[in-house]
Amino acid sequence: MLEKDSAVEIRDHALKAIRELMDLLHLSKDKCDAEQYEQIKRCVGLSIGRIQMEILEIVNAAYPELDDLIEQPVVPMTVSNDKSDS
Repeated sequence: MLEKDSAVEIRDHALKAIRELMDLLHLSKDKCDAEQYEQIKRCVGLSIGRIQMEILEIVNAAYPELDDLIEQPVVPMTVSNDKSDS
């Protein structure tokens, strides 16, 4: 059985990997041609999907409260009509 402290550690490493992949994607946008960027974007998307579905789902199944994608209550935003903000 996966202990909660281990689940938190696994989740944190998986989320760090996702952040690293997103950083890689942003970095490659200006450094690659369009075709290379699309290949990288596809690979990053597939990789993030696998991390979510094959690693984070193990953690979330054992400890649903650790799921960062679980629906949170919506807090209404206030919109300022004050033109001095621009």
